[in-house]
Amino acid sequence: MTVTGWTAATGEPEGAQTPSDPSLSEWVAFERLLADVSARIANAANGDIVPEIDRALGRLMDFFGYDRCTYSEFAADGTLIVLCSVAVGGLEPIPRGPFGPELTWFLGELRAGRTVALAAIPDELPPEATAESEHCGRIGLRSHLSLPLRASSRVAGVLSFAGMRKARAWPQDIVTRLTIVGEIFTSAMARARSDEETQRLRRRLWHADRVTRIGALTAAIAHEINQPLAAILSNAQAGLRYLDREGVSPEAVRAILEAVVRDDKRAAETIRTIRVLARSDETGRARIDLAETIRQLLPLLATELERQGIRIETQFEHGCRVVADKAQIEQVALNLILNAAAAMQACPQGDRRLRLSVSRSSEGCVAVAVCDSGPGIAAEHLDAVFEPFWTARSDGLGLGLAICRSIVHAHGGGIWVEPNRDRGVTFRFELQGEAGAGDIRHAAVPAAEAAPEHPPLATAAEPTVCVVDDDAAVREGLARLLAAAGWTVATYASASEFLERGSLADVACILLDNRMPGMSGLELQQELASNGVAAPVVFLTGQGDVATGVSAMKRGAVDFLIKPVDHEVLVAVVRKALERHASARTRALERDASRALVSRLSAREREVMELVIRGRLNKQIAADLDIAEQTVKQHRGRVMEKMEVRSVAELVRVCAASGLLVDPANPGNSIPTT
Repeated sequence: MTVTGWTAATGEPEGAQTPSDPSLSEWVAFERLLADVSARIANAANGDIVPEIDRALGRLMDFFGYDRCTYSEFAADGTLIVLCSVAVGGLEPIPRGPFGPELTWFLGELRAGRTVALAAIPDELPPEATAESEHCGRIGLRSHLSLPLRASSRVAGVLSFAGMRKARAWPQDIVTRLTIVGEIFTSAMARARSDEETQRLRRRLWHADRVTRIGALTAAIAHEINQPLAAILSNAQAGLRYLDREGVSPEAVRAILEAVVRDDKRAAETIRTIRVLARSDETGRARIDLAETIRQLLPLLATELERQGIRIETQFEHGCRVVADKAQIEQVALNLILNAAAAMQACPQGDRRLRLSVSRSSEGCVAVAVCDSGPGIAAEHLDAVFEPFWTARSDGLGLGLAICRSIVHAHGGGIWVEPNRDRGVTFRFELQGEAGAGDIRHAAVPAAEAAPEHPPLATAAEPTVCVVDDDAAVREGLARLLAAAGWTVATYASASEFLERGSLADVACILLDNRMPGMSGLELQQELASNGVAAPVVFLTGQGDVATGVSAMKRGAVDFLIKPVDHEVLVAVVRKALERHASARTRALERDASRALVSRLSAREREVMELVIRGRLNKQIAADLDIAEQTVKQHRGRVMEKMEVRSVAELVRVCAASGLLVDPANPGNSIPTT
């Protein structure tokens, strides 16, 4: 609906459109349009606000018969940034981004909060608007309206309308209503930016809180890492002494080595937990066992809680699985446990008791409860404990519980605190349990098949596994492990040392670290690929991220493993790489043999062969080549003899293996003749 009555107003310039006043039905239609546009903008999600403004501008332009509508915002430096612009057919909308023309008078009026309403251009432009007059004449602008839009008492945006085909007036009642719509646009954009800033601040607080908690646990972390390291050192030294004795028992040595493996995994798990807690990015949600997640935190806390004389009691129900961000849920549990420990400092050591429980509820949720025996929280404060900056501790910021609530609510759960019957309080949070989690049993995941002493690889040269790592101890350990699996192993301290190896014909797998002095693992992988080296690469790195792993896999890596790794997994991955290398070598040998057979054919015999594998009959081949059918039969016989095949099917297979002739199943592809 195009409304023409809105320009009827006193004082219109000569040549301006002057139809009759708008009718009541037009007013009603206009008010409905404004209400609908306002409702859609107000209810739009943050990511949909700009598209909704675009649609609203289009509807306003169609309703009034304007030629172009634009919404812009002022940046912090005063630059006008175009966010949305629409135009009628034949006209170009203003490009998004900084507004290009240097229109000093025009922009000065808008920054000062004054409406720019020009019914006839250039007549109504002031003398100082020389740049504006030139710009309007260049683009053919005949009338223009720009409305400054305020947000928090400052001019934040501009809503503009242009008349290109004819001059028109801008009645005050319409200007007032359009200003209201424009300020709805500005408020919606401010709301979206505020929400984005709140999310960024929340993520910073989560990360800062994790790092603060880790700092408070430094002593416990050092203890938990030093304990397994001390055990590994003691067992390794004991093993060396055992080997110096005569008649050493294999069972005793086996027990020592099993203890070393166990304590190594213990140290690795401690480091993994700390790394997850310290990570600043979002890890994403996955299926986790909530009881197992909290159980893994307890070793980090055990030393500190024991020093404080706090006795821990746990009750973990089996199968309490949820879909959640593990690092964030660990942070919630860590906050609640440390808060409970701090709350019991005023109690006698014999009365400090901390109870942890994880259980399933009848509503399908999984509940975690942290119960302390401290002095408790006053009833009038129970509703305020999750508010930012509320704290009962002199050294606290009051953000920990607020962060906990944000994390739990982001997972669709709830968190609350309730007083205990005797003393202390219980903090409890619930998350929606995984569907059917209570009926799921952990199935045993079979380990990778044990590597045979001598893998069945038939290659011309003895296949060699090359280990490239700058850590001498890692190289030594990997070499022993791979040699025990029956493979020939060579080790190199850097990528450059590996490249100096000379011939790479016997290299069947490269076990490659990424972060090394000089050339990195990824750079070595790229260098080998550019030189046509096809040996499979397996990355084994001490510090990796998703982007690096994806980059390595895209370049053809067999796998991307993080140290430390179980020997079953490592051996299985190396075997996979060796099998890939053996398969590629077999195909290469078949290709070379097939090409040698094809090279024995004359030019005419090759022409006949190409037509035979396309399925052409002898008489069709004779017609195609303009030779006698008997001659075709003779050539065909010699082709079968030289190619050492007895049927067309065998001939097709040999030709396909050569790579010189395409598969006849794709006859649209051309067949090379040289």
